[in-house]
Formats: sequence, structure tokens, C-alpha cells
Amino acid sequence: MKNYYFILGLTIYASETEIKQAYRKLALQFHPDKNPSQQAESIFKEVNEAYEILGHHEKKIAYDQLLRGVSPAAPTATRPHRDPAYRPRPPGSYSRKSRKQEMLEVMNDYLKYALMASRITLVFAAILIADYSLPRETTKREVLNMSYRREYRSASSIQLNLKDGAEISLRKTDAKEFRQGENILVHRSSIFDIPIAVENDKTHFKAKIPVAIYGNFIFCPMVMIITSLLGTFYWKGVEFRFNLGVVNLLLGLLSLLFLRIHFF
Repeated sequence: MKNYYFILGLTIYASETEIKQAYRKLALQFHPDKNPSQQAESIFKEVNEAYEILGHHEKKIAYDQLLRGVSPAAPTATRPHRDPAYRPRPPGSYSRKSRKQEMLEVMNDYLKYALMASRITLVFAAILIADYSLPRETTKREVLNMSYRREYRSASSIQLNLKDGAEISLRKTDAKEFRQGENILVHRSSIFDIPIAVENDKTHFKAKIPVAIYGNFIFCPMVMIITSLLGTFYWKGVEFRFNLGVVNLLLGLLSLLFLRIHFF
């Protein structure tokens, strides 16, 4: 006689809830549509057979008596179905998947692409941080003139027009430290050649360039390094890793856009 408790990985003292949970877990694991191995189909049939007995209250009582060596009582007659051609389906054969389950299955199918996005973003974030941390290149430029620039409804800045035709936009408070006709030192990143700061050649006052990825948008590489690390090395939960991959992809595209935004 088969030990149905052993098939479901339970003991004879298992409750009804534990039997249902064990059946659902094994049925999902060994379903032929989910598990292509040769043994999956036979195991799936045994799991269904076990649950057909243990999941039915009267059949379970009779089966437990057989396990204890006690002859089961004669089964009570069941009322026949009105349709002679009716055959009961095995448990779980007609249960529909919830929307959550369908969404998780789609996420699991595309999880490899989400992980790839997290890994690429991690490399990109590491390059950005290295670019910001490495020694900067410095060039000397002459300020030809300064003009007022209105950017938003309330925000405004001062634009420094340099001799070589380049333009730098600074905050009004920082721009007061620079004068027309003076030389300034422009500090750029070593990899992407992004302007980071300008410095007065005489007073050595240094001001950050706000509209640049290493200025007002510095939050993007900082957040990206954290989310890409989680997306690459955190291995629990399909939904969490998939969503991190999507977030990392968006942050990577946003950082590429910010690399192009600066007034130079």
C-alpha cells in the first residue's frame, strides 16, 4: 500500500491545511507544463492520487485506519449524479490561475533580461563614480562677458561667456565671485570630460556647475549604484528582482541623458 503522507512529505498527524499546502506546492513543482523532466509527470500523478485520498475527509479516515491495521467501516452509499456521463475531475485540475500568479510567471520568464539590465547598470554606475573620483583635468579660460539667464519662473542664473565660445551657467551667488576679463580654471572629469566646477584664478574661489550630472543630478549615480547592487546580488523574490531591473534600466537611461545636459 502506498504511503500517501510520505508522497506529500507529511506525517500522519498533518492537518487539513498542511495537506492542502503540501499538495499545492508539489503540484506546482512537478506539473508537466512547469517541469519538463521525465519523472515529473509520474510524480505529479502520485501527488494527485495522494491528495485525492488525503484531501477527502471520509477517504482519509478510511486510509488512516488501514495504516493502523484497522479494517475500515463500510462506506456509505453516495447519491449518484444526475448525469450518467459525469466523472469527477482530479483536485486542482480546473483551478484557474490568479492574476498575481500570471504576472509572476511573466516576470519569471523575463527575469534574465532584468538581471542583465541590473548588471549593465552596475558597471555604468561604477564608471560614473570612478569618473567623478579620479583626478580632474584643468584648463584655463578667459571670461569675455557675463549675462543674466532666466531658467524657470523663479530660478535664474548668470551665464559666463568664455573666449573660446563656450558658456557656463552658475548660480547668482557663485557668479558674483567672477569678473569679466578674468581667467578662470575649468575642472573636468577625466573619463567623460564633464565640467564639474570652475575656479577663480586669482581668489581661488571654486563653484560647482549645477546643471550637470555631477551637480544637481548627482543623486542619479548614487541611487543607481545602490539599486544595481541589489538587483545583481539579491536573489530572493522574482517580483522584487524584476522590478529592480526595470528601475535600473530607467536610471541608466536617465543618467545617459544627464551626461548630455550641461551648459558647455
